[in-house]
Order: sequence, then C-alpha cells, then structure tokens
Amino acid sequence: MRRIKPLVAAALVAASIGFATAKENRDSLLFAAIIAPANVSYSGVVQVVHIGSRASEADVYRIEHRAPDLTRRDYEAPAALAGDTVVSRGDLIFSLDSPRHRIVEARNDAAGDSRVLSSEYALLSENYRVVRRGNDSVAGRHTFDLALINKYSGRMIMLVRIDSASKVALDREEFGPSGALVSETRFEQIRYPVQITEADFSLPKNFTVVRDPTLAETPEQPDAVVTSAGFRAHAPHELPDGFAPVEGDFAELHGVRMLHLLYSDGIRTFSLFESSRASRLEAAETQPQSMRIGDHSGEYAEDSATGVLSWSDGSVQYTLVGEVGLVDLTHLASAITP
Repeated sequence: MRRIKPLVAAALVAASIGFATAKENRDSLLFAAIIAPANVSYSGVVQVVHIGSRASEADVYRIEHRAPDLTRRDYEAPAALAGDTVVSRGDLIFSLDSPRHRIVEARNDAAGDSRVLSSEYALLSENYRVVRRGNDSVAGRHTFDLALINKYSGRMIMLVRIDSASKVALDREEFGPSGALVSETRFEQIRYPVQITEADFSLPKNFTVVRDPTLAETPEQPDAVVTSAGFRAHAPHELPDGFAPVEGDFAELHGVRMLHLLYSDGIRTFSLFESSRASRLEAAETQPQSMRIGDHSGEYAEDSATGVLSWSDGSVQYTLVGEVGLVDLTHLASAITP
C-alpha cells in the first residue's frame, strides 16, 4: 500500500515555510508545515507515543533531514527496534535489515509529490477548521499552536505546535473519536545545522537489496480496482461525512490476496480489505466482540482510535480498519453488504 496516513501526519518531521511572502494566516501556516521538507534541514531526537486501550508504547529515534528529500531515522527504542535504520530518498524508502544483511526498498509516496500534497490539503481544508490555540515551548523553541477541528463533529482531531522561527512542526497530538489523546509525536531535541552532507544517507554496499512486491504497482481509484478484483467485490455506496476515495490496490496477507481500498477526510483514514478466502480478525492484545452486520455475524475490536470490523457474506470476507469509531464502521458495513 502506498500511503496509510494523509500528508498532514508527516508535518511533524517535515516542516518549514515554503513561501516567505505569503499572508501569515492560520491555513497558510499549516500548509507551510506540510510542504516544508524542500526548504529546511534539521536533526534531532523524536519520541512517538501511542496510547492504547490496554497499554501504551513509545518509539524513540534520531532523525536527520537534508532538504529537499533525504531523511534518515535511527531507532533507539523500544528494544525490538533498537539499531534499525530507515532512509528515505524522494519517493523511495529503504529499511535496513542488519541481522539479515539486506535492504528492503519500498515506495514512500508522502515525499515530494506535489499533486498528492495539493489534493490532500484541499481535502483537509474542506473538512477541518484551523484555529489558533496560543503559544507554547517545545525542545526549547517557541511555538504557535494550531488546532484542527472537524467541521461535522466539532471535535478537535489534531493539535500541531510549530516553531515560530523556522516553521518546523515540533509536536503533533492526535485525538480519537471520544476526544481522548491517542498519540503524540514530539521533538525532544532539534537543531538546524549549517550543512548536512549527503553521505549521511548512504546505504551499506554489502547488503542485498530486496524490492517490496508492491513497488511496481500503480494504485488506482477504488471503483476502478473493484472491477478487476477477480471476485464479487464491493465498494461502499455511502461514506461518512467528509470522506473521499483515495486509492485502491492489492495486498497479500498470510498468503491471501486481498483487495485494499483507502479513504480519507484529510487527516483520518479507513481501509476496506476484501478477499475471496476466509481471514482471521487480528487485533493485538484486544479481545474481539461478536456482533451482527445485517444478516451476517461479525467481530469488532478497537485499540485507542483504531477500530477493526470483520465479517463475511458467505462468499467474500470483509475487514474495515479505521479511525472513525464503531458507529461509522457499522454504517459502512451496511453500505457494503446491506
């Protein structure tokens, strides 16, 4: 799959003002944070905290970014990730698998695609109000804070703290359907070096390069992909307020070929997976609950902001994964298999 989050979710680690003479209003400041990778180089330490229903987890990595499109992340925690390195070069991402001396090459469509960036920002602007929420301080830098308020629910979905001087977004908080904080991505340290050399992003020459199977695929609009699924697939005939189709492609999970359809409202996303073979609902450390989807039996589980709803109509297995809550997921299921 190409993107699992809209581009605004990348604003934290890629932010600067891209038009120095632009009118400094709330919307232009947010857009500046999104398009920044082309203008600002930086290095620092980032902490990502995910707050789950039963437990929380944190990732810590050192980051180095050289404008316009080179980024390196070296993970320090948790122990399972310590020593892992990910290097992004334009629209490609390279994950270093040191124990097996290999590099996995995949697509990184959130980088440098101005057409995607514009469409994502247009969708976000259609569905969210940007509201100033005062000032703060992050990693020793003075920030101004922007809240993104969903126009349909009136709820704050995201709060971004942006460096007043550099326009780098230093902190991003995301809130779930209940309004509770579900994740935070925050710079613990940041500096703006005069020069970052390209050699810092070099890859080991003695590693084998393995290309991700989806690298050569070209995602399409969801409706177009449904017709080529090879089985009786369906797309929702009704979407939650503000959501629009983004793309469709095919994925393989545990040996099962699956149709994947992605939808977004500019910040939140949900995915629909369909297959002609049975697949098991997987939700880590969460006990699924049984429920009815029309005349069909299904299972639902959630962890923090993400819900997973799975059911079968007897010939096709469906799984919805998204940040929209149980109510919207059940409405979506009814719009797929009444």
